[in-house]
Amino acid sequence: MKLNLIYKNYFKALGLFSLLLVTTLFFNCEDFIDVDLPDSQLTGQTVFDDLTTAEAAVTEIYSKMANTTLVCGTSSGLSVLLGNYADEIQPYNTGLQEYDFFQNTLISSHPQVGTLWNGSYNLIYAANSIIEGLENSTGIPEPDKERLLGEALFVRAFVHFYLVQIFGEIPYIATTDYLANSTVSRMSLTDVYAAIITDLEAANISLQDTGLTPFRLRPSRAAVSTLLARVNLYSFNWEAAEMAASAVISGDNLTWVPALEDVFLKTSTGTIWQLMRNQPGLPTYDAENFIFTLSPPPNRALSSHLIDVFELGDLRKSVWTGHVVDGSEVWYYPYKYKQFVPEAESREYSIIFRLEELYLIRAEARAHLGDIEGAQTDINTIRNRAGLGNTTASTEQALIEAILHERRIEFFSELGHRFFDLKRTGFLDATLNPIKPGWNSTGRLWPIPDSELLLNPNLLPQNPGY
Repeated sequence: MKLNLIYKNYFKALGLFSLLLVTTLFFNCEDFIDVDLPDSQLTGQTVFDDLTTAEAAVTEIYSKMANTTLVCGTSSGLSVLLGNYADEIQPYNTGLQEYDFFQNTLISSHPQVGTLWNGSYNLIYAANSIIEGLENSTGIPEPDKERLLGEALFVRAFVHFYLVQIFGEIPYIATTDYLANSTVSRMSLTDVYAAIITDLEAANISLQDTGLTPFRLRPSRAAVSTLLARVNLYSFNWEAAEMAASAVISGDNLTWVPALEDVFLKTSTGTIWQLMRNQPGLPTYDAENFIFTLSPPPNRALSSHLIDVFELGDLRKSVWTGHVVDGSEVWYYPYKYKQFVPEAESREYSIIFRLEELYLIRAEARAHLGDIEGAQTDINTIRNRAGLGNTTASTEQALIEAILHERRIEFFSELGHRFFDLKRTGFLDATLNPIKPGWNSTGRLWPIPDSELLLNPNLLPQNPGY
């Protein structure tokens, strides 16, 4: 990993307290140890002798996730990048870097690819620092230590999960040892998934006494089970996927939200985990980046490929999309998050996991397991809220196709669900080849940044096509 650069970029975004905290937390090289620290700074282990500073280290990770890369709602996050890369978004500003994703013309030196790779391993390194610090801590009450440890293990698994979807075989980094990390090799998908599941199982134990936090701003056991359900779905482990999904659906404190208008409010009882920006009252980055009021769209709009597949009477089109009309032209945009300007108090936060995903995971698992009626029931839960009748699908294959349609409509513009679904189900080439002239089957993976390959040849070979 390009750790020296990661450290540098990480510190730029931190406030004074976090700078003092994280500098000592993540900087354990000999030069640092040899220097006498100013009185205002904490030593790395001192951070984990106090619950307040340990909490600050963990919440700083969530701040980075909400405001920088990967799952943030900015133009460098997956909702925008993978929306362009698949068939959800049409860009209107060819000068933006996201246009390369729409054109499927990525190269290994593309800045956005490098930013996402480095930003993600930055988060992983921070999680590892917290895990190691907590394991050696003697000053934090055991229940709090277990809770924070569970959160850090979850974050490590969560980020690796997204990286393996995007880049394929990757290193699973589970230490802060610079020398070890500088020569790591890529691991098979099977081994990466196994490491993710190991971390999630450990997180599940550590978080066993932790319920949902106010506004669901911290990962809980429900978040762990959600990611476990998704990992098992992507790994074709249908029984485990169904079991994990059912555990969340039947759990305490999560309830079905009957009105589409309420699903994305920060108070939604169906939200499992969400992230907030670093200042109160701000709209989500998703709203800032997707909503427009002028024509033609200044940056991006929903593609006709998406708009045209909404069923007649599907309320998700009228409630979750907005539009601008200019003569005979109509442009649509995602309108799931509706607060567009700062207010006294934010109405919405950026949702990472929500209950609807578990119903569709369980439906898909049940279809593969031959539980036709159970799959239909879960699909209908989604459809009926959207004002649609029950599904007519009655065979395994028809149910899978119906579920993919519901996932496409339910999760549009949400963190790359569409691209990941097409890839894992084998429909990627058949879907994108007819509508994207630049598409090539090697596009199922992004390139490893060439700067990383130069620093660590053990990451070779490069992904095919780059």
